[in-house]
Amino acid sequence: MIPDAQLHAEVGRLLGILYAKRFAALDKLSLGRLLSKNPYLYRALGIADSLEFIQQLMIAFVSSSDETIFGNDFIEPLAIFAATHGTASDGELRNVTVGAGAGQDIAIETANSYLAISVKSSKNIFNSQSAKGQGSEFQALQARLKKLNKGFRPIIGYGYGRKTERKATPVEKLAGQVFWELLSGERDFYLRISHAMEQFAGQHGPAYQQAFATKHQQLLREFMLEYVQPSGVISWDKVVEFNSAQAKPRKTPLTTSARKKKSAPPANA
Repeated sequence: MIPDAQLHAEVGRLLGILYAKRFAALDKLSLGRLLSKNPYLYRALGIADSLEFIQQLMIAFVSSSDETIFGNDFIEPLAIFAATHGTASDGELRNVTVGAGAGQDIAIETANSYLAISVKSSKNIFNSQSAKGQGSEFQALQARLKKLNKGFRPIIGYGYGRKTERKATPVEKLAGQVFWELLSGERDFYLRISHAMEQFAGQHGPAYQQAFATKHQQLLREFMLEYVQPSGVISWDKVVEFNSAQAKPRKTPLTTSARKKKSAPPANA
């Protein structure tokens, strides 16, 4: 069993990296990037309030960004940690290699088998084309390892959820509890991950919420200068034009003037 102190230290380290990248992504977020989202969707949902519109766009952007960051900077390195420091549930000796070849993030080799594991944060990460590509990479890897005379197990592992195969496939797909148990050798390791997060989430969460609120106010002000009529109604034509017109519209004099005023030094400087 991986000691609690060791697991907590690793979870804390990874969450520190994750939040640093979350803050960086939020800091770089611009109104133009927000408005690259589907404008027709929000018009169809009947969103007419500027505050709500910017908030919904930010939530959509952050959710997408978080999923990527979480997969790359938490799930994958934690999976490597679990495999490296864990033990096989059957007690069999194993050798763990990281980034052992194309198409695999972790290789676990025992006396009789070779497990090639590709780590994904979510079951929704694959479309049919990328799944075919992953299968081809596993096939090429199996051909190269044929001389080992070991059972070859290509595995796609998902950090959460559950995966039930309706029919036998060349590539195993394991998710959630089953996946983490394979890596760590512990039946309840998936629960221990959640327990270890509690302390660190409380440390980082409030500061991020404050940064989100500050960014929301900044982007809301920019949006109202450029895309809201004096009556307070959103100028949807301007929003859609910015997103989809063949020629990207120029900034209005009002917004340009406001930005220059914001960046200009104080008169008594």
